[in-house]
Amino acid sequence: MRFRPLSLVRRRMRDENGAVVVIAALLIVVLFAAVAFVIDIGRLRHTRHTIQNAMDFGALAGAQDLPAQGGAAANTAVASARRVAIANAPELASIGMSADFRCVVGDRNGDGLPDASDIPYVCGPATGTWASGWTLKGTHATHACDPYAGDKCNTIVLQASETVPYYFAPAIGFNQGSTGSVRAASCNGACGAAPSPLDVVMVFDRTASMTPTDIANAKNGASAVLSFYDSSQQWIGLVALPYGQTSNKCAVNDPQQYPQTSMSTWQVTALSSDYTLPSGGLNPASQLVSRLNCLQRAGSPRIYVSGVDRTSAGHTNLGDPMDAARAMLLAQGRANVPDVIIFFTDGEANQPDGLNPCNYLNTRATTAKTAGVDIFTIAYGVAGARCNRDTSGPFAGAYASTNLARAATNSIDNQPGGCPASENTDGDNYFCEAGGASLAPAFRQVAAAALTRSRLIDV
Repeated sequence: MRFRPLSLVRRRMRDENGAVVVIAALLIVVLFAAVAFVIDIGRLRHTRHTIQNAMDFGALAGAQDLPAQGGAAANTAVASARRVAIANAPELASIGMSADFRCVVGDRNGDGLPDASDIPYVCGPATGTWASGWTLKGTHATHACDPYAGDKCNTIVLQASETVPYYFAPAIGFNQGSTGSVRAASCNGACGAAPSPLDVVMVFDRTASMTPTDIANAKNGASAVLSFYDSSQQWIGLVALPYGQTSNKCAVNDPQQYPQTSMSTWQVTALSSDYTLPSGGLNPASQLVSRLNCLQRAGSPRIYVSGVDRTSAGHTNLGDPMDAARAMLLAQGRANVPDVIIFFTDGEANQPDGLNPCNYLNTRATTAKTAGVDIFTIAYGVAGARCNRDTSGPFAGAYASTNLARAATNSIDNQPGGCPASENTDGDNYFCEAGGASLAPAFRQVAAAALTRSRLIDV
């Protein structure tokens, strides 16, 4: 056996120890890089995820205040979005967050063009039309929208980015990272998708205070709802006041007996699913369409309240037709389908006289809302009208506009006794129009609002 000198062995061991030190140093660098990757990149991804969640929640909150038209409405939507987003990611208060708006409508037939029927009732320009600038994606079309310039916008877009300082990565030359642009958009309404199912009852006022022109305007408005909806998805029924003859719902019964406990008396036609043709037009063979068209103005029927002649008090009983609409939805509505009442009238409730008729309407509306019915009211030429037949209770001497706003779901009267433009753009369920004006825009706005729901959307 051959032996190496002890000095040679020791020198080799020193060389090997030096190599180990070099390898260990390299491994430490690799270890720091791995730690930087795991911890710092993990923090960056966590921060981006936190901001994305906050932006999603914020956009959904802001969309609750849409559609926005005008600076005040836009500021309200932005404030709601910022408040909720910052509550979920406080750092957004200091890093900044931008908000802008879009108009999102349908391209449900896939022809590469926005569906004209959605504009401007869902959203659209302040005046004219947008001939270009649309982006098509799936079943919806998107356009930039500026509520401050008067555009009606149904989508809010939030955007932010954050720079995240690194803890370990500076050892390998990286001090910070960016989340990149984090974006969330939320739309309120159908948002280009096929409209969801609804069961809807329209209540139609044909009392003597409605002129022939008013009746024509109201019929055009109700027809606009039928044209806007899809009869395969939205079933619609019709109630009219004063109530019609048993054998001829188009004509008003004389005399009228109040309170009227037989709800079918007021009901003109049951919930219908045949009012539109496959081509999209109204179906003239539909009982709903034909009976809407044949409704006659009331004239001056005799009015009896609990058997006493009260004709001199007026002809407008709003409480019983509200109850009849609720009863129709309860008896004929589909399971798990939202219920909606679109309630149109041109005046204050003055019947049943002696029963505080405005409060009578409100109690009937409360019963419907408690049952889960969403109520929209359209006041037509009621400016200045008061509940003078209420001798006690919350509506004694109150403006009819306030009474009708209270009857609607979650709504307020912006100008008691008046009809400001803000009533139809404030996002609640109370709408108004001046007497003699076209009612088609208001009815169509209500039809669109009834489909309202907020959801995140890719724009």
